[in-house]
Amino acid sequence: MKIRFMYCLLLFSLSLTIGTGCTTSDTINHLPSEDDAEIVLEDYQITENETWEPEKTYIVNKTLEIPQDITLNIPPGTVVKFGRDAHITVRGILKIGTPLAQEQVTQLVHLTSDNIGPTAGAWNGILFDHTHDLESFIRGAVIEYATVALDIKTTSPTIVECTLRHNETAIALDGSHAHIHHNDILDNNIGIRTIGRQTLPRIEKNSITKNETGIFCENVQSIIQHNNLNANVFALRLNVKFDFTIPNNWWGSPDIIEIMETIIDGGDPGLIPKQIGTVIYEPFAEIRIADAGFPYPTLLTGLQ
Repeated sequence: MKIRFMYCLLLFSLSLTIGTGCTTSDTINHLPSEDDAEIVLEDYQITENETWEPEKTYIVNKTLEIPQDITLNIPPGTVVKFGRDAHITVRGILKIGTPLAQEQVTQLVHLTSDNIGPTAGAWNGILFDHTHDLESFIRGAVIEYATVALDIKTTSPTIVECTLRHNETAIALDGSHAHIHHNDILDNNIGIRTIGRQTLPRIEKNSITKNETGIFCENVQSIIQHNNLNANVFALRLNVKFDFTIPNNWWGSPDIIEIMETIIDGGDPGLIPKQIGTVIYEPFAEIRIADAGFPYPTLLTGLQ
């Protein structure tokens, strides 16, 4: 009897060890408890609509995937850090920051690298992957140190009142009608790149400054107006054979010769090896556009 009791006790202890020592694949996708200030997500796929908690830090390693018909809401005050080569793939709906219907932004979302001393390209960025979605938005966010911070393919989110800095490319638009306004896009290799599909993105009232190339344009149907395009190495590079009209922008100077020096188009055959069109930039703003750019600079104070 005693031997049988000891045998049963041994089996019970073994079952507890196995149950607590192993992790199933389902466990990986569960968020940690609400008491955790730092939440690590490794190859995380969202399985139902999810709202993250403000004042917490989420660390994304490898891939975070938002499937079709699923919404991820990242509210103001949230910090998201990304490991090397980490990225978000959006096939559903992504809402970052302050809702568009709210009067003003009072807190920012910070999306940055988890590396020490990061540089541009430290993480891959956010890919909107052919979602055909109009509900996604990013408002009141700082996005930095990515390869392509916002890679927007065949979808049209609203990007408003954000700061995109220290990225290889801040925004890439391919087959998009996105509306991009009142952002600071600075200190990137490329500020905005438009691809030549027959779409009509609206790029208005932004401050696109201190980039190597402010706008790299292969979509001449883009509406680009009332932006500050000053202090870039090149404000605009045209890379398509059609002419492109881009009126009512501030180029850093009212002098036509100085404006022409900031534009690469068909008038610079030595710099571009193929036949391209010319940029028609007149009429242009005579002075800096005061209400263009990120409207809440004091919120950036103390942001690491």
